[in-house]
Amino acid sequence: MVQIGNGYYFLYIGIAVVFLGGLILVLRKRSRTCVHAVLLILLFLNFALHFLKQLFHPYIDRFPASLEDSALVNICAVSTVFFPFIYLPKRQNVLHDYAFFIGVCGGVAAMFYPTGAIGARPFIFNTVRFYFCHAILFTVPITAAVTGLYRPKFTSCVAIPLLFLAHQAIIALDEVFLIGTGLVQGSFHDLLNAEFRNQSLAFGPRGVFMFLKPLLDPFVPWFFKTDAFGLNGGVPFYFPVLWLYFPSFVYLIPGYILLTAPCWLVTLAQTRKTRKAKQGVKA
Repeated sequence: MVQIGNGYYFLYIGIAVVFLGGLILVLRKRSRTCVHAVLLILLFLNFALHFLKQLFHPYIDRFPASLEDSALVNICAVSTVFFPFIYLPKRQNVLHDYAFFIGVCGGVAAMFYPTGAIGARPFIFNTVRFYFCHAILFTVPITAAVTGLYRPKFTSCVAIPLLFLAHQAIIALDEVFLIGTGLVQGSFHDLLNAEFRNQSLAFGPRGVFMFLKPLLDPFVPWFFKTDAFGLNGGVPFYFPVLWLYFPSFVYLIPGYILLTAPCWLVTLAQTRKTRKAKQGVKA
């Protein structure tokens, strides 16, 4: 069984690191077209696995109720579904910068706390799929940055919190959809309870995210963590998605800057080098 700290746990982390290193070595001297094509293949394979897993145990055993597991229920699920389309354009935009940030954070976090693999046999389909799918989320953005295909820009830092809020809004709307279609048993009112499903932060901190509560709460206005608008019968709750507005700006802007600093510093150095070379030619 995979357990935090045992041999299988470190084996999969090691495989992910070797895979990342190997991918970079193979692609670092290839053309932009080749790098782009390889990374797109990996992303669309990841996309396909997110839905094709329904054909395998344990999902097929409880189909169609298992369809909720192929929905946009958490940060990594949304990333898996949207990343292939974000990476389709060759011309870099702010979505590539966000994909780097959230892909590295989400993918690496899943490696160190593999919620979908803990307690499972190490080499069954679903365990291998879990690690592969989450490894792709950070190997593709890092490889794109190292090869120069897409390098995160410093100027995107202000947009990152807004895109994160949009990311959480997609998760929240997906929960509404799942309840509305009957794939999840419950009422829309149940969503105001952070302990009802809520595999992300959209409806408040819970489970593996509870350690963030003392870090986030000081920046959440009282009316976003109480029943200030009389929507929940006087029972305090975190207002879906909007409760994250101020904490997102407080933490994600410096987080993005720290995580991407090596990338844009390299870009800055290369730009200066190119300018000096041009000046030398003119002289």
